[in-house]
Amino acid sequence: MPEKITQQIIELNFCKNPLCADFGSLNAANYSILSERNNPQIACASCHNISPIIWPDELQSELSSQREYLQAGLTACTNKACDNLGYNVQLYPEKYYSFGFSGDKQRYRCKSCQKTVVDRFSVANPNLKTHVTILALLLTGFSLKEISIKLQMQAKTLNDHIKAMAAICRHKSSVFDHHWQNQSQQYLLGSDYHYLQPNSENGVLWICTLDLNSHYVVHQSVNISEQANVSGNRIIAREYLASINTPLSEPASDKLADIIMARLNDHSARSHRNNPLHNQTQLNYPVKTSLVTPIYCATAHYHQINQWFQDMDKLTLSLAFEPMLAEAAITSFNEMRQKQSLDLLYQIDDPAWIEGRMGSKPQPLIFAHNKVSWSLSEQKHIRANTEQRAICQIIESNLTQKQVHQLPKHTPISNYMERFHVIFKSSVNEPRRKRRPEGLLPLLDIYKAWNNLCHQNNPGETPAVNAGISEKPLSLDQLLQ
Repeated sequence: MPEKITQQIIELNFCKNPLCADFGSLNAANYSILSERNNPQIACASCHNISPIIWPDELQSELSSQREYLQAGLTACTNKACDNLGYNVQLYPEKYYSFGFSGDKQRYRCKSCQKTVVDRFSVANPNLKTHVTILALLLTGFSLKEISIKLQMQAKTLNDHIKAMAAICRHKSSVFDHHWQNQSQQYLLGSDYHYLQPNSENGVLWICTLDLNSHYVVHQSVNISEQANVSGNRIIAREYLASINTPLSEPASDKLADIIMARLNDHSARSHRNNPLHNQTQLNYPVKTSLVTPIYCATAHYHQINQWFQDMDKLTLSLAFEPMLAEAAITSFNEMRQKQSLDLLYQIDDPAWIEGRMGSKPQPLIFAHNKVSWSLSEQKHIRANTEQRAICQIIESNLTQKQVHQLPKHTPISNYMERFHVIFKSSVNEPRRKRRPEGLLPLLDIYKAWNNLCHQNNPGETPAVNAGISEKPLSLDQLLQ
């Protein structure tokens, strides 16, 4: 641990309390390090808010790990010392020379480091018919075991096919993601998180961000790493044991005010507000992978999005009511906040809230012992229940209170994540996967690409079509070709 607070540490660990006079301050004199614990913490001198330190080198390791996963199997330079690392040949042809063929496959040479790369996607998929059949069965709810029996295929062979399908889907996603990232200067995004395997108690979280206008899934991250369990704060130790075990609070009613109050109680009961795993007194720790501390995974998630949008003029980011997401977003988008280009908010909608319809004038929603300001608007119906929307503006730059209450619904993110759990229920709940969550990652890659490019909420409308980066929905053959 450094003896003094460096500028690098401050840039990740500045005060994130919007009500504090030193909110966002990068002046080291406003902070002190509490080093008497195993995990050093940083304290704000003004509001006395205390948080575990996010270490720059460990965050960089997590960011590199997430990038390596996204780039795995793509036709791109793999030399970690090269400036062209991860640049897809299809999207950045100016960075490569055409270098003949390897069998039937096109070969390229990196202009920077001279490393050769073979484009595995330059030939037709020889297993296309099998892959389409497998995906069709997966999407209709068949378990992997049932698919193996139906196709008379060994489990390992099926697993190899699914990994190959995931690589094809990551390649397709990288191309469409690139076009989506470069189509606008202003974005309206929403984020949420869920447990990847809700019944497993293995501590694996799934963080997802999508475009609230088109419902295009921008980025998703999971807090597991292939890195061995090493010392430091990024990786959760296998012998991890939470200091407290408090059950989640039950809301007094289904009114949003009671739901928010219950969540406020849950957050205040945490040992650290940014740790959703605070009450996991026992984890079914993964056998072959390591668990990443949630705040590192979430911060790297938003860092990656921020780097994709270097020239973005305005960003509105709507979050589920989770302090981990808010602190990670504030850390990653602090430069935009300083430029008055960031609007950050918590958003909770009743399921039947009608998007595009005006609600009542927002009214303040006040909670005892909580200074954060919430507002509530309602949509009243003659023969139906009143629907509510609650908003907490964490960072307010360009949108007024009235404008944020007219934003699209936040529920498409939850719908996307819940649909995964429904479609792949048998795989998610399979007992042997409880401690082998990495086996679900290929399914996540396939699901994201299928959702963005193939899945139609309305005839002819996929998220990619709605975003203006695809002319029509892709068939399963086109997705896996």
